[in-house]
Amino acid sequence: MEKNDADFSLKETLECGQCFRFEKVAENKYTVISGFRVISVEQVDDSIIFSGDDIAFWRSYFDLNRDYSEIKMRLSREDAIMAEAISFAPGIHILNQAFFETLLSFIISQNNNIPRIRGLIHHLSSNYAQEIQKGIFAFPTAGELAGVSEDDFRQLGFGFRARYLVDAIKKVNEGAFDEEVLRDYPTPVLREKLMTICGVGHKVADCVMLFSLGKTDVFPADVWIQRVMNVLYSPNGETADLQAEASRRFGMDAGFAQQYLFHYGRMKKIGKEG
Repeated sequence: MEKNDADFSLKETLECGQCFRFEKVAENKYTVISGFRVISVEQVDDSIIFSGDDIAFWRSYFDLNRDYSEIKMRLSREDAIMAEAISFAPGIHILNQAFFETLLSFIISQNNNIPRIRGLIHHLSSNYAQEIQKGIFAFPTAGELAGVSEDDFRQLGFGFRARYLVDAIKKVNEGAFDEEVLRDYPTPVLREKLMTICGVGHKVADCVMLFSLGKTDVFPADVWIQRVMNVLYSPNGETADLQAEASRRFGMDAGFAQQYLFHYGRMKKIGKEG
């Protein structure tokens, strides 16, 4: 199946740090895994070619039903900095990922680099989930992980994150974090609820809200994005309250703005010390 979309780049979307379960098999061609689903997807010019089942799911996963031209217009209309960041990678989409998988993935991401994150998620999946194709494993469900101990996780290399994983799995299995119910929470209330999970701070909560629960008003912030904002928007000082500044500048589009700025800043090494 093919889908024409001039506002979408497969490469930019998959490689901007919001997901970890994909393999690049050729230029602009990837195998992508989400939950128990796997698909081969390729971009040729503006055509997106899916080879697999449940295309409607993958169209939603890649957010192909949203008009990104309108978002980019709103963000860049009176903001030359944002216009530059968008022009650098205009094809980024925000992925719609499953809540439990996103929660565990971003707990694992703490103080970690992308290759190691991907490796740990593979260990988790290959040890506790079903094999859906040769060498390709589903992401384990909360039920499948219910009996895994902190020591089990530590033996797989999760280190201090093992305790966080056990707590997250326990609370999901207890029914405290139903994905559909969570979507109805106002953003500040949802953030506080997510932060009741051991090891989930402001940034991890915001990543989960943006990449799996549709809260596009959040602005996930770490040291890197703080530096980018300081250099681009506050060259004579520091942005004291990054969340308030992002909300003022970008409003309900803050999550989209964050992805454009994060990718632009990372690729351009903006704010990198030394």
